[in-house]
Amino acid sequence: FSSKYTLSRHTKAVNVLAVSRHGALLLSGGNDSRIVVWNLLSGEMIQEIFTPAAGYISAITWMDVDDGGETMFAFGASDGNIQVYERSNNALFGFQSTTTSHSGTVEALAWDPVHRRLASAAGGRPHLWTLTQDKSLATIIIISQTEKQPYIARTVHFHDNGASLLVSFLESGEIFCYSIEPWDLKWCKKVQGRIGNAVLEGNFLLVSNLKDGVDKYTIPTFQRVQSYSHVILCNVPLQISVARQAGLIFVGGDDGFARVFDYNTGIYRGQLAHGNQGDQIIPVTVSQPNLMYTCHANNISRTKGGPGALLSLAAALMGIVA
Repeated sequence: FSSKYTLSRHTKAVNVLAVSRHGALLLSGGNDSRIVVWNLLSGEMIQEIFTPAAGYISAITWMDVDDGGETMFAFGASDGNIQVYERSNNALFGFQSTTTSHSGTVEALAWDPVHRRLASAAGGRPHLWTLTQDKSLATIIIISQTEKQPYIARTVHFHDNGASLLVSFLESGEIFCYSIEPWDLKWCKKVQGRIGNAVLEGNFLLVSNLKDGVDKYTIPTFQRVQSYSHVILCNVPLQISVARQAGLIFVGGDDGFARVFDYNTGIYRGQLAHGNQGDQIIPVTVSQPNLMYTCHANNISRTKGGPGALLSLAAALMGIVA
């Protein structure tokens, strides 16, 4: 793998990445209160959104409200609010609404394109929203009676074609599954270890266990069917991303590189070097079968696979890596 682009703009750690459905645009958000929109075909920065009052950017998701899939996004921040932006005729994104969603940092966001719902998590509870005609968010389910967990939520995922919501918690290693209509707890399962991060891939949940790598579990039995083992030097929540068509998974790293594994066998396929020894490559995301983006400190890069490579990749420093 070789780096094709280094995208540099953030001045502090990049926390979140999101590639649009068709792979043309990348969103990055970080501790510098910036959202940056990148053109992944040219490597150019399209737009910078600076929101110092919001604090650091903690969660982000595209909201596929049409077939284009690149017209609207939402992000959450440390002030507990969720902001919605929409693309205008001049191709730039304009502010649409701010919703006071949680009393603390928004820990996770997910969009359901089937029912056009947004899920967020913070303060030990999930929350569900619908997008109104004026592009604001309205509560669709009162979840205040849901038992509050004394743990940090790591991820929220829509499951069962949007009929269920999965919420994972860091310290307890628990996954809660709620039916949405009617709202009710369907089951709660506990994985082996804690949950640094999790990604839903069909009927499998891949979990970074903060101990010795990544484990793949079946849903809903939560039988562990595969492990992707690697050394963990620092207790940081490394992200995971799956390039299913290429048969690979990518895992962030804590020592200057991200790791690549064979999705089916768990065999280690190599590393994606970026930065220096000890640098933390935390956010990782994949778009298309042939591109991959990760994030390290304050730059974002895209890498292209060499001869025979299954996909193209990218890297950054609490920025972006390949």
